[in-house]
Amino acid sequence: MKGLCVKILGPVRAWRDEQEVDLGTARRRALFAVLAANANRVVSRNELIVALWGDSPPTTATGNVYTYVSGLRRSLEKHREPGRGGGPLTSGATGYTLRMDSDALDADRFHRLYDAAGAAAAAGRTDEAVAGLDEALALWQGDAYANLTGRFVELDRYRLGELRIAAAEQRARLILAGGDDGLVADLTTLVRAHPLHEPFHELLMRALHQAGRGTEALEAFRAARRVFVDELGVEPGPTIRALQRRILATPDQPAATPRPPAPVAPSPPVTARPRGRFLVGRDTEVRLLRRLAGEVNSRRGTTVWIEGEPGIGKSELLAVALDEARRTGCRVARGAADELSRRVPLRVVMRTLGLETTSADSERAALAAVLPGDPRAVDRIAGYVRDLCATGPLTLAVDDLQWLDDDSLLVWERLIEFTRSLPLLLVSATRPTPAGRESNGLRDRVAAGGGHVLALGPLHRGDVARILGAAAGARPGPNLRSLAELAGGNPLYTRELVLGLLRQQAVQITGGVAEVGAQVPEVPRSLLDIVLAPLSDLHSGQWETLRHAALLGDRFTVAEVAAFTGRTPSTVETDLRAAEVVVNTGGALTFRHPMLRQALIESVPAALRPTLHRHAAEVLAAGGGTVARVAKHLAVSTPDVDAWLVEWLTTHAGELVRVSPGTAAELIRRALADGRCTRSQREALESALPAPGSPA
Repeated sequence: MKGLCVKILGPVRAWRDEQEVDLGTARRRALFAVLAANANRVVSRNELIVALWGDSPPTTATGNVYTYVSGLRRSLEKHREPGRGGGPLTSGATGYTLRMDSDALDADRFHRLYDAAGAAAAAGRTDEAVAGLDEALALWQGDAYANLTGRFVELDRYRLGELRIAAAEQRARLILAGGDDGLVADLTTLVRAHPLHEPFHELLMRALHQAGRGTEALEAFRAARRVFVDELGVEPGPTIRALQRRILATPDQPAATPRPPAPVAPSPPVTARPRGRFLVGRDTEVRLLRRLAGEVNSRRGTTVWIEGEPGIGKSELLAVALDEARRTGCRVARGAADELSRRVPLRVVMRTLGLETTSADSERAALAAVLPGDPRAVDRIAGYVRDLCATGPLTLAVDDLQWLDDDSLLVWERLIEFTRSLPLLLVSATRPTPAGRESNGLRDRVAAGGGHVLALGPLHRGDVARILGAAAGARPGPNLRSLAELAGGNPLYTRELVLGLLRQQAVQITGGVAEVGAQVPEVPRSLLDIVLAPLSDLHSGQWETLRHAALLGDRFTVAEVAAFTGRTPSTVETDLRAAEVVVNTGGALTFRHPMLRQALIESVPAALRPTLHRHAAEVLAAGGGTVARVAKHLAVSTPDVDAWLVEWLTTHAGELVRVSPGTAAELIRRALADGRCTRSQREALESALPAPGSPA
């Protein structure tokens, strides 16, 4: 095949003009895979950074992207035939584009074959559908993006793997419906490979029963039940239980295989969060989600709104709902929003539903072609979902809903209404947003309409200890548990704190106990990077506002930050509102999470902090701040003594000794040693100086 040909359904490989291209290192190969999966559109540098490193990119990420692209361009040019035009990898002001023909990517061919098979099956052309699915499944040469890591490839590997499972399931249903019982070996292999996918157990039972092996079919049910009870703590779903009852009633009479429903094309979640490993302490929420996912198959729809801070476990709970829905055979589509997607109306919703102009499904392709710019686009998408629900239960999920564009929010609002009468389960995960944001109105509608709002708070200490123990590989000691309080009950922060300390070799495991020294070790840089990642798109002025606010202390006011930074109060208020990380707590502001404040402070160069703390002390003193607040800053400020410090100490020495004798003694001794005090000031300070041994 002339031109560029790419395979991602297995190890990522590429050929240009029938010569294989050296794609280089694993990271460079992963970047190429992102460009190939998003062929013929501009992928911004920021999208590539997020796709490769997620929420914690290294400081060299931008330079690394340039290096990888340059290397790929050289490799691609090496195999260009003489006389052919420019290379397929081009760059522009906003990003990079990999130009490819429509049939050059194996995953695109798989999608088209899968969609065409669904259309053929719906039209009764079973042999054509099975042949198409056979061809689609033959494209696979292992797991998608084999041996590569990174946020995008891990998510897309999961998505494509689910489609591969769906294709195998569709093929088996079509063959069984045609009366062929020669699938037992294939289905046994599928059950072993995917033991938590209930439809494969069901199909194996049907194949065995259809072959006159009723006793083995019942044993297959018992094996399935053991898996679900042991692994998930739940009984098998209603479909497989009903099949068991029919087999018990007529052990020698084959059970009818229902006609498979038309497939739904899940969206490619380019920047969605990966399924997490921190689902601890959410047993009540997990039970609710599993129940609701099961009920949608009984044609009872509802809406679930999962809300919480970054790292608190929203995406993990969303994955629970999808896994349970998928386990029971419900069609599932998942999407994710990001800050970039807000610029393109309806992009997230369309991709979630598989509404792409390149779709092999003529209905989806035609609808996708007319939606952009159509004033009735919201109504048409809602109607499409209603038609899907008429053919069977459907679960739709969107992660990071706070980034949805306004038109997509209107679609979601319409779908919330549909859940009252259709077998539709809507699940969304979002961060808390400021008052007035349209998504808050959706939250209120979910609650008012009988839906479920799950506001995830910090984990309890016992659950935090479980995460610490799992990450460290030993029971956490008291110092480690105390240090983990910095994470504020956030599961992601807690785990990264321990892993970072392990990398620093700051954790010692003795007698089955993981412990750190009594002296608090430095907070791992990797954790600080994760905490600050959601702020990466802020401009420098907003960063400075946040850093100064963090340096002021746990609580601060707009006026104090304005005086500290020299900016106007309105500018400070705008900066804080844009960051969405500060909340009002009874007349003062505070950061949503203590670790965020710590990370912002750590982002200030260490050599600069003492000077800023001294300036903060003067600002707070001028604004009527308490002696205790001013003293905290003076205690870590520059050691310089000037007239202002001597005057402030002389005025407040008595109160300072009462609230912080240790700080008072240090500052007074420093002032007396400097020699610039007047006689009266020296006498006042000497009389106030705490006696040796006074409590600090």
